[in-house]
Amino acid sequence: MWTIGLILLAVLASTPPDAGHAQGHAPAEAAAPVAALEPLRDAGVPTTDRLKALTRPGTSVGAATWQAIEACDRCGAANDLAAILGSRPAAEIEPLVPALLAALKDESRAVIRAAAARALVALPTDRRPAEVKDLRETALTLQCLRGRMAWEPKELQVLPGTLVRLRMENGDSMVHNLLLTAPGSLSEIGVAADKLGEGLEGKRRQYVPDSTKVMAVMGLVDPGRVGELWFFTPSKPGTYVLVCTYPGHWRMMNAKLKVK
Repeated sequence: MWTIGLILLAVLASTPPDAGHAQGHAPAEAAAPVAALEPLRDAGVPTTDRLKALTRPGTSVGAATWQAIEACDRCGAANDLAAILGSRPAAEIEPLVPALLAALKDESRAVIRAAAARALVALPTDRRPAEVKDLRETALTLQCLRGRMAWEPKELQVLPGTLVRLRMENGDSMVHNLLLTAPGSLSEIGVAADKLGEGLEGKRRQYVPDSTKVMAVMGLVDPGRVGELWFFTPSKPGTYVLVCTYPGHWRMMNAKLKVK
């Protein structure tokens, strides 16, 4: 018996520590580290951090912001970058006018086109190029009703091809975002947003589904704050969807944008 015991001890001592894993007892995998947010591409980055990333020797913040917008297009930072560009001094925007005018004519890149218009409108009227002297935005407002998971009004109306400045006043006690989506897409986008709520990636993306039916995005707006989203309404008339895609909100927090 002692001999058998010694043999067993010798076998156990010589067994590699991971040998049991070959029998189906795999080690628990370490959780993948969450990557840091990229200030020129991702949503949810404080404006101060974006400005730090846009401050480069020999380049104005305005020029660096426009470069980031052109590279970003439909990325999570697009609306925030457009807001930064629109807030820059006229001296930084004026050298960009030729590029902005070219982008304004390109209807295939709607997000960049709206960012260009936003910057051009920000110029003093007497310093705007002749092509956009008469360019004006149509101001629309949605108010978050406190504790009711709803916007007021429930329906907005605007002409096709209009430059819209949409404000969302968050008087609620919860965060909300706002997406402009294609007609008839409410359920599809809402269900996709709920699925995003099941993991960390959804939070990183501020619960914005990756869908071609998402036309414009205002990121999460904290309680008591105001968010803005600039976009051109489609040239095709129809009833477009405005929706908050924070998980669970979409069924009640939606409104119609009638383009006709």
